[in-house]
Amino acid sequence: MKKINIHATAISIIIGGIIVWILLSEIDPRDIPRAISKIPLYSFIISFLLYAMAVFLKSLRFKIILGTNISIKQLFPIVSLYMFFANILPMRAGELSYVYFLKKQARTPGTKSFASLIVGGIADFFVIIMAMLIVGWHLRDALAQGFAGFSIALRQRIGVLLQFLEDNVTLFIIFIVFFGIFIVGIAFLWKKTQKSRFLSFFNSKIREVGRELRLISFDFRLLVIVICSILIIVFRFATQWYLIKSMDVGIGLWEMSFALLFGVLFSLVPIHGPAGLGTVEAPWVMALLILNIPRNDAITSGFGLHIIIIIYCIIMGLYGIISMKIKKA
Repeated sequence: MKKINIHATAISIIIGGIIVWILLSEIDPRDIPRAISKIPLYSFIISFLLYAMAVFLKSLRFKIILGTNISIKQLFPIVSLYMFFANILPMRAGELSYVYFLKKQARTPGTKSFASLIVGGIADFFVIIMAMLIVGWHLRDALAQGFAGFSIALRQRIGVLLQFLEDNVTLFIIFIVFFGIFIVGIAFLWKKTQKSRFLSFFNSKIREVGRELRLISFDFRLLVIVICSILIIVFRFATQWYLIKSMDVGIGLWEMSFALLFGVLFSLVPIHGPAGLGTVEAPWVMALLILNIPRNDAITSGFGLHIIIIIYCIIMGLYGIISMKIKKA
């Protein structure tokens, strides 16, 4: 399993690095700090408070799902630190920090913590799909035109690539060989893990999580959980919209909403590299380009937002560490 994690992380780093290189080659990288420098100090403060409110609501939702005696005062630093690790660590490894700190700080069983993550994720997914349908309906004409233009451009680029490979047969053969080795290696690792002793361990943990999920009673709490999920998304929208407006880029509210939702859905693909560099910007830029937002604005806003959110995550993470150390002392 450790070998698989190393390989998966290495692949995500390579993919993220390639995406960053491609995107930055399309603009003047100095446009990113220029866009960030346009944001006044009070906008940073307000947007950070909006982000912190989203984290607080996430803590409240976890408390409702867990149904334990753990207080918000105790849970908020844990979730703050969890959000830091979730955004910094690759391949969703940050999810384990939530389980670890809940077990260490509140003696909550790992399977119960993991079950609460699943319930929260399902609630978020439901809300995001509903929001995506609303935003998609509002932008239906722009999306139809954008997808038509995107498919034409994609076919043209594929044609250029095929022509290039046809003119460079040796390079094409080398690519096929390396791709074949990559597929065989993945298949070998998968087959190896099927026979591993870890398989039975994970099967037992999955059954335990299933039991914990069945123990969660969904009465009035279900409505509260959904409301919390809606408010979390609203505050995430507000955070990023406030920053986008302050950056003075040509992106409207509906376009930003589509890009944000598309990015959240894209994050379900397990290729999240360290700090999400490249893998966070890619869906954001793609969504905005489909809506005919200028390339420079799409790329600049993507990197600018990501850098600021990472800074907010670091601040919240430091708060979580300091708060837990003070309580321990």
